[in-house]
Amino acid sequence: MLKVLLQILIALFLLICIFSFLLNYLNAWVNVSSSLPIGIYLIENDENAPAKGDLVLSCLPSHYANIAFERGYLTSGKCENKIAPVGKYIAAIEGDRVLTTSEGIYINKKLVPNSKAQTTDANSRKMFTQNINRTLRKNEIFLLNAKENSFDGRYFGIISTTYIVGKLKPLAVIEK
Repeated sequence: MLKVLLQILIALFLLICIFSFLLNYLNAWVNVSSSLPIGIYLIENDENAPAKGDLVLSCLPSHYANIAFERGYLTSGKCENKIAPVGKYIAAIEGDRVLTTSEGIYINKKLVPNSKAQTTDANSRKMFTQNINRTLRKNEIFLLNAKENSFDGRYFGIISTTYIVGKLKPLAVIEK
């Protein structure tokens, strides 16, 4: 019995190693958060400027990445601060005006659906929000997902395009 259990554990370990190697070889990212459909995404290194609507893999500024890690929103990963990047949509780019209000996020004077910041997280911890009322400058983006409880620009604000790891393309995802 013990020998069979050991063989199963070794086989699982080998499968995990092979899967990890394949993800690295394919330049892929696995999403397990509820912010996007769960699945495997290819990371494309696109030299073009990021565009509104692009799904990107992005590191976060250290202060916010550390908070997200401490709260369990993110795991360890390959960003500068050894915290995992996030998959988010670009909602605003250079020249777009972003305004945060108690109703939600306005981009170019249009309220984005489901963009109202939450006052607490799933564990009843107080959430912090950003007070933004300005036009984005060159090399700035605002990341926002359609899910109301997504940890995105509502909480970490406007970021530099230098945080972008690459554009994400779904390879195998589970749509709900």
